[in-house]
Order: sequence, then structure tokens, then C-alpha cells
Amino acid sequence: MRIYFSILFILIVHFLQAQVGINTQSAYTNTLLHIDAKGNTSGTTNSSDDVVIDASGNIGIGTLLPKAKVDIVKDGTASLMRIEDGKQAANKVLVSDNSGNASWVSMPSTMGVTYNLTNLKATYGSTYTLVRAIPVSTPGFYQVVIRWWGKSSGVNGNRSTAAMFALSTSANASNNWTADQTNQKDVYEKYIYMDAALETFCFALPLSAKVTTEAYLKVYIRVSVGGSWLVGDNPDPSNSNWQPSIVVYRI
Repeated sequence: MRIYFSILFILIVHFLQAQVGINTQSAYTNTLLHIDAKGNTSGTTNSSDDVVIDASGNIGIGTLLPKAKVDIVKDGTASLMRIEDGKQAANKVLVSDNSGNASWVSMPSTMGVTYNLTNLKATYGSTYTLVRAIPVSTPGFYQVVIRWWGKSSGVNGNRSTAAMFALSTSANASNNWTADQTNQKDVYEKYIYMDAALETFCFALPLSAKVTTEAYLKVYIRVSVGGSWLVGDNPDPSNSNWQPSIVVYRI
């Protein structure tokens, strides 16, 4: 009796270590499990219907040589993968939560708005002052492009002037740098070279921020070199081409 059990044990161990082929005469090299649905695979030929698990634990669908934990190779017109969670619909996108659970959601909406600061006559000095509070209704990443047109009342010894532009997020539209400074998302210092004070200059600069639950993006300015910066001191302050503007994109 002991001999029979020994033989049976040897056979079981041998079977567990062997390759398993289903509907194929021999499993493909280096695979633990090889399923040939149509029974027509020869080497790597006609393997588009095959499923394998290799010695590294990789799963191949439509390929005998998976290069990832799950490797799917499409053949013909059939869809590569189909996920039905009750939320599927045309133009949906697949997203995951913090745990990696995936689900279909609507495509995030984009936002592109230009704020022309026409009929604005203002003087900005050495303290941070609000230029514009921009309402945002959707969380996400935002690109803010400032297109400036203005003058400076003075320059330094190198005939330069400069200003700091800061972008913050806030729950309200008030001009309150003390509160908004803690939510500062981006900052940029822009230098301008001028022959003399009160020359008109223009430039564009980008800032970016991530909005979570806040209701506003705020653009602040503080002159850091030279005299105060002036806007609206031109022949036609109602002309948007001669006044600052702010372009906001949701990306």
C-alpha cells in the first residue's frame, strides 16, 4: 500500500510541475497554461485566439509572449476590451479612484475665457493689489495668461522696472492678500527695460493653479523695481488692445 501512495504522489507532483495545454497538442514553450480556442496554433502562428499564462505569471490574450502582467493583442474588428458598469455611454472616459477602482465618467468640460480689463484706470504700487478675481465653477488645473499693457512712473539706475504677479485661489472675490497669500499657487516677476519713465510697454506671461473647492482664481500685482505701474493712461481706455487682459483655460 505504501508503494502505491508513493507512486501516486510522484505522479501528482509531476503533473503540477508540467505545462497544461487545452485544445492544443503541446503547450507553448515557457507557458504554464496554454488555451487554444480554435485548436489551430502552430508555433506562434494562428495565436490570435489563444490565452496563456507564462512562467512569470503574465497573462497573454491574443499573444503567446506577454510583455506585461496583462498583455492583450487585438485581431480583426472586435473591440480590444469592453467594460460595462452601468455608466458606459458614448464619449465617456475611464478614470480611477485612489484605490485604483475604475469607472466610466463624462469627459471633463474645458473652459476658455478672456477678461478684457477695459475702462480700468489704476495705479499699482509696492504692496500686493488685486487685479482680477476670476470665478471658477469646476475643480481642475487652470492656465492663466496675463496680457499686460501699461506704463511705469519710474525706473531704477539700470532703466528697469519690474513687478511680481501672483496667482492664488480663494473662496471669495475680495481684495485681501493677507488671507489669500497662504493659497498662492504661482508667482512670476516680470522685468521691463525702458529708456525713460512713462513709456508704454506690453508683454504676456503664464501662471497656473490647481482648483479644488475654491470659487475664485485671483491675480495680484506688486511693483518690485522702479515706480508705480499705471494702466488706463492711454488715448482710448475702452480699447481692449490698449488695456490688460487675462485669458483663463481649464486644462
